[in-house]
Amino acid sequence: MDALTRTEQKSSIRKLLWLGFIGSCLSLICDFLLGWMVYPEAGNHYIAMIASCGSLSWARLGLSAAFGAVGIPMQYFGFKAISEIIGRNTRCGKLVNAGAVSTATMGGSVHILCVALMALVKLEFDHGFDPNLAPTMLESIPASALQFTLWGILPVTLIMMTPYMIGAASMFLAIFKKQTVLPRWMCLLNPLAAKVLLNAVAVIAPNTALSNGLGMANMALGGMIPFLGILIWLSRNEGVSNGR
Repeated sequence: MDALTRTEQKSSIRKLLWLGFIGSCLSLICDFLLGWMVYPEAGNHYIAMIASCGSLSWARLGLSAAFGAVGIPMQYFGFKAISEIIGRNTRCGKLVNAGAVSTATMGGSVHILCVALMALVKLEFDHGFDPNLAPTMLESIPASALQFTLWGILPVTLIMMTPYMIGAASMFLAIFKKQTVLPRWMCLLNPLAAKVLLNAVAVIAPNTALSNGLGMANMALGGMIPFLGILIWLSRNEGVSNGR
């Protein structure tokens, strides 16, 4: 039976979605703390993004780590709700739930590692490092930061992001194929679609505080959009029943 066909289940789904939405809001704050700025002029966008770490205050780094450590794992509840809507015993439902578990167990850790990387780059800048003086793009990254990325952040991120992306794709397919009561158009309220839209903003308005902040917050918005969209849809369709 669809999770939205019984009043008590629908109430539980709403609570999970609200928890996920609150987590997404906290995640949005943590990402804006890092990304809401105009990058300094540099040889290219990539070097400019690295150079921006030098202007981040320790307070912003610390607050971002704190908000992310709480908010990112909380998004689990929203994706858990979506897996229940799809059907916890269906293939797509299980894959969405796997992505939710990955977010809960490793998402916060990945964010804290990224904040630690920015702090490391900031320390390098405080000691006189200048990426604009590097002869190659690879050398524009401090050696300590490069090693930390290769052996710390990259492996953990790959482990975390693989089930997350598979879950997002499964969520899209389940709704598009009408495997749940949600209307087909709601397949567009998806973390993958959010990434595409935010990349479009970066093209339209490059190197503005808004585009850089949104670019940093693509995963937060990728959760916030479907959670809020389903909550609004539920409020307008109180008498919904499964049409399969």
